[in-house]
Amino acid sequence: MEALDLRVGHQSTQAAPGGPQRIELELQCVAFADMARRLQHAKAGQVLHLVGFLMPSRRGARVLKLNIIDWIQEGDHGLLQENRP
Repeated sequence: MEALDLRVGHQSTQAAPGGPQRIELELQCVAFADMARRLQHAKAGQVLHLVGFLMPSRRGARVLKLNIIDWIQEGDHGLLQENRP
């Protein structure tokens, strides 16, 4: 099975008690098969809204990674478009 391990950056502002909180982090991710092949064409710095689920980084591990199953990419004029085959 083809797999792609990658890191993605996340930046957002979230509502929190006491006011907005700025969140910036890097997240370890993995994609398999067709999704791995599709993500190989994504450009560094490209804005992607990822769809997936958290899973252990390896069997029995407490460290999580995001298993990417799809994405929505920024379209023209700020519209979101689903990127499905």
